[in-house]
Amino acid sequence: MLSEAEQRRLTEIEVTLRADDPVFVRRFDERERSQPRRRWYGLVAVLIVMVAAAVVVTGLMVSSVATVVVALTAVGAGAGMWVTDRFGR
Repeated sequence: MLSEAEQRRLTEIEVTLRADDPVFVRRFDERERSQPRRRWYGLVAVLIVMVAAAVVVTGLMVSSVATVVVALTAVGAGAGMWVTDRFGR
């Protein structure tokens, strides 16, 4: 925990920063608001990969080449979404 004096100092810094460079502060405010949506984006990507992987296994069991190809494409798309969400910040 921060002491009362430290909290006051941080508040002073924030007020000064907001007054001196509002564009810089606005970028952080926008990023903070977008975080919950980004968490869902990553979760959706993982779910796509899991479901598509199950479809790949099913397609292999029934010897359906078209199903396996489509499911592998979905695995790639989901993995790309996850990597972009994870490391593209």
